[in-house]
Amino acid sequence: MEGSVTPFVLDAYTARSCPVKTFNTFDPTLPDLPLDESLRESFQGGSDFRDAVLGRLADGEGVVDLRGLDASWDERVEACLAALGSGAAVVIGGVLPLDLDGHRSGRPDALVRGADTEAGAPGYWPLKVKPYRVREKQMGADLMRTSTLEAPRLLAPLIDARYRVYREGVLLELAHYWRLLESCGFASSEPLAAVVGDDRAGDAEPTLTWVDLTTKFIRTYSKTAGHKLRSALERYDHEHRFRVYVAEHASERTGVDDPPPVVRPIRVKECEWCAWWQVCRPQIDDDDLSLRISKAPLDVRELQTLLSLGIKTVAELAEADVDDLLPGYLPLTAHRDRSEQRLRQAARRARMLASGVDLERVSVEPIGVPRSAVEVDLDIETADDGSVYLWGALLTDADGSRFVGFSEFDHISGVREIDLARRFCAWLLDLVAAHPEVKVFHYSDYETVHLQRLAERSDDPTLLAACALIRDHFVDLFGYVRDNFVGVDGLGLKIVATRGAGFSWRDEEPGGLASQTWFNEAVDGASAEARAAARERVLEYNEDDVRATLAVRDWLTAFDDADRNAG
Repeated sequence: MEGSVTPFVLDAYTARSCPVKTFNTFDPTLPDLPLDESLRESFQGGSDFRDAVLGRLADGEGVVDLRGLDASWDERVEACLAALGSGAAVVIGGVLPLDLDGHRSGRPDALVRGADTEAGAPGYWPLKVKPYRVREKQMGADLMRTSTLEAPRLLAPLIDARYRVYREGVLLELAHYWRLLESCGFASSEPLAAVVGDDRAGDAEPTLTWVDLTTKFIRTYSKTAGHKLRSALERYDHEHRFRVYVAEHASERTGVDDPPPVVRPIRVKECEWCAWWQVCRPQIDDDDLSLRISKAPLDVRELQTLLSLGIKTVAELAEADVDDLLPGYLPLTAHRDRSEQRLRQAARRARMLASGVDLERVSVEPIGVPRSAVEVDLDIETADDGSVYLWGALLTDADGSRFVGFSEFDHISGVREIDLARRFCAWLLDLVAAHPEVKVFHYSDYETVHLQRLAERSDDPTLLAACALIRDHFVDLFGYVRDNFVGVDGLGLKIVATRGAGFSWRDEEPGGLASQTWFNEAVDGASAEARAAARERVLEYNEDDVRATLAVRDWLTAFDDADRNAG
């Protein structure tokens, strides 16, 4: 087959991407669509983070920076090979030679000089920059290493930390670059790769996280064992090989008497920013499981397993007997923890969807939300950089409910962010001193996490005193909702407040991400009128958030009142 197909190459993102996208890209009967995976990260601030990291790397000694090279593709390849051959400490923005036999092309963010190759040539490790955390705590772990942007080649043990396995996508990209380095003779004899993620603490500089590409720590499906641990290189080789197969079959299509495609569309997260969605969507049944169950969705293997058992739509899963499905389902989905529970949850959501039910109570015991004569509903708003610029509180007592806001519509950080938090905490401490029975309600731990973070960072006595209230005075309302209800679209505050408690926001597009845009307009808007309007919009949105929390509390309390009356 390969001899009849025009030579082609796949980029580093392909192995981690949807195979249907690969099929569509190489299907000559479909129109060409502009696909640029970098756009998504650019919109999320990834480009700024990457530029800052690479700029910092470029300050080091022995660095060859090829990002600004105005040259053809072949000239860029020649420049990269020359830099590698010279033994440069770091090569930034280099273009590696095409690997036509392996169907690969690639431009890593950077290449770092490591141990020499087996043949004695300068050896390199690939590096990729990503705007998210890639490691997490694990006591006793010592498999990874780290280095600084100032001295990227000085690797030190990274203790009590492991790689976040769900971030394996970037490892597949790095494995792609590793295979390219092998093909052109510059792969180090030690198979390492680095990710510069946003794992920094406070204002510290990002650091490199080094991963051995041959270490088996990624849990995957296995026909013989249910699941098996594989390395990043093993995972990449499998995924890349499959996409080469998909591309070859797609390339043979003529539009006349073609066999069915070797892959079929399944709705996944990637579809949200994929240009091929307009081609895939008409091929998906309106009642398809992947399309309709969006919260805690089944993964591709779980969906394919259900398909093999004759279950493709919500209606089919809603009518199915899960106990009858399990003998055929569980052996093929052992790669997932809690596989049976995940299927039962999906089946419950399917029944809710089929019945038109948004929220369903799953408990029989009293919900038991605590109440008090003096109550505070708390919600914060944060800017793009994570700084808290608004602490909003709804105070409810014998005189009714009134909104109290502590805000600063400016780009604040450091001391100014602490000062604003101190103003709110001083108000709260005074309130508790006057009314020791006060309960402070919030939805999830977002508010308490930020309060504790600011207190630890500043060691401010007022903030530390407010943190001391968390144990006895703060109540996470989300826990009560989570323990007593299941939601077909999840249990976010917007969903529970609107579909359960019947609350409505004044703004037509309420949301945390939207509020960050409003904040930017409130600070940097073109006119005083625009800034004032944006400030008012943010304040109204925040007030509605805390009033929604009160509405949910009243709704939950009504269940217990109804149960007592029925008893």
